[in-house]
Amino acid sequence: MSAKSSAHFGSVLIVPVMFALLYALRMFTQDSAIDHWLPKWHMLAVLGAMIVLERVYTYRYAVSQRPVLARDILSTLVNLYVTAAIAGFILLPLLVLVPQYFFGRGRVFASPEQLGPLWLQVPVLLLSVSFFRYWMHRWQHSNEFLWRLHSYHHSVTDLKASNTYVSHPIDYALRNVLIYVVLGLVGFDPLALVIALPVLAIPGIFSHCGGEVRAGVLNYLFVTPEVHRWHHSATVPEGHRYSVNYGVEFSFWDTLFGTFYLPGTAAHPEQPEHIGHPSGLADERNYVRLLLAPLGLYRPLSWFKRSQAPQASP
Repeated sequence: MSAKSSAHFGSVLIVPVMFALLYALRMFTQDSAIDHWLPKWHMLAVLGAMIVLERVYTYRYAVSQRPVLARDILSTLVNLYVTAAIAGFILLPLLVLVPQYFFGRGRVFASPEQLGPLWLQVPVLLLSVSFFRYWMHRWQHSNEFLWRLHSYHHSVTDLKASNTYVSHPIDYALRNVLIYVVLGLVGFDPLALVIALPVLAIPGIFSHCGGEVRAGVLNYLFVTPEVHRWHHSATVPEGHRYSVNYGVEFSFWDTLFGTFYLPGTAAHPEQPEHIGHPSGLADERNYVRLLLAPLGLYRPLSWFKRSQAPQASP
């Protein structure tokens, strides 16, 4: 086997192998000492694995992200360690007290025994979360206000591990926190959550891998980098209004609802030459502006600066 053939074979195998290894790593380290020492370390481990693959399998249309690296790191830390905590602090009282006031606890929340056996709860969790995130993601492209929040994620010029978490915190919370808070309150068996959550998290993070990795038939089940690049294409594919491939972890929802797009063959799928905002919005290096501009709070700062400038003499 030639070196080129070996490299191609390795790039095809790497996605299922990486998924399996990362899932096993998470399953066998649940509630371990490292979980208490470094919360969400497993997500950082996925990002680390992606960075290694980006060095080994260089993407042919790669664009350097060094100019925005500081923004990427700050956004990653905020969304991993701050956004979820604040969103949970706000959402938990609303999701607990309001239903109890109107319906009573027993009509909203259940015990694990009432929700069925473990083998049923796991697929219910997988389908519920992925279905919600598909439609929330799709809404974030069609609703004007939500798109203002979400569009900064689409201004990146290449998919990289470093910009996986480049999202406005509100945008991130709606797609990645809300559904988990709700399901945590519903009453699912903790073991069902332990089994299901890594299955949902790993493809969702790995979809931003900037390496030239091949997924083959897995493209039609999971949201892989080959699938997700078309969602970030600077040109929306013909016949689609806003974008394509809205699934966060599973691509079969896109197939079911007519938004799946991956030209070429399973062995040799085509990839977009340019990634970026469909309307040409430049990638924003200023994290403060990324936070405030979608809410209309950044403009007054510019007005204040102009008001302090010396006025020309009449």
